[in-house]
Amino acid sequence: MAGVNAHDSVAVRAARFVIRDVVFDVIRFPVWWYTTGTRQAARFVGNEFLSVLNRLSLRILFRNLLKPMYGDYSRSGRIISLFMRLIVFAFNTIALFIWTVVLVVALIVWLAVLPLAVYQVIVRIIG
Repeated sequence: MAGVNAHDSVAVRAARFVIRDVVFDVIRFPVWWYTTGTRQAARFVGNEFLSVLNRLSLRILFRNLLKPMYGDYSRSGRIISLFMRLIVFAFNTIALFIWTVVLVVALIVWLAVLPLAVYQVIVRIIG
């Protein structure tokens, strides 16, 4: 066995494994959670927000707010088009707001899960 001392027993190698891999992973995990993991979660939230904004097409609705639908340039056609587009714009804006709240709550939950889990482990060990 290359690289292994003949004097190293199985117990010593097992202890090195536990110390090196398990203990360092337990120490590194919270650091990853609040650095790389949080960055990835925030990037996901931002991409999801932009995706929903694109799917709801609020910019297009706003640009075409005063244009009549179906080329009906009569007074009643313009009024109906304006009200219909306002209603669609309002519902899409409300949907975007609700989804944004959901995404922000999800990010806050991401940040709170680790301390709550540690708290629960401590409570179960002590109590």
